[in-house]
Amino acid sequence: MKAIAKSDKGRVRNQNEDYYYISENNDKLKLYMLADRYGTDMKVEK
Repeated sequence: MKAIAKSDKGRVRNQNEDYYYISENNDKLKLYMLADRYGTDMKVEK
C-alpha cells in the first residue's frame, strides 16, 4: 500500500503547524498519524 500526506498552512498562519507521520514500508506495525493545529489564536489573559 502507498500512503501520502499533504497539508496547507491555510489563510491565517504564516507557517504550517500541522504534522504527520507515516511509518516505513518495512515496519511490521503501520502507523499513520496526524496532528492538526486548529486555525484560531488562543490568548490567555492574566
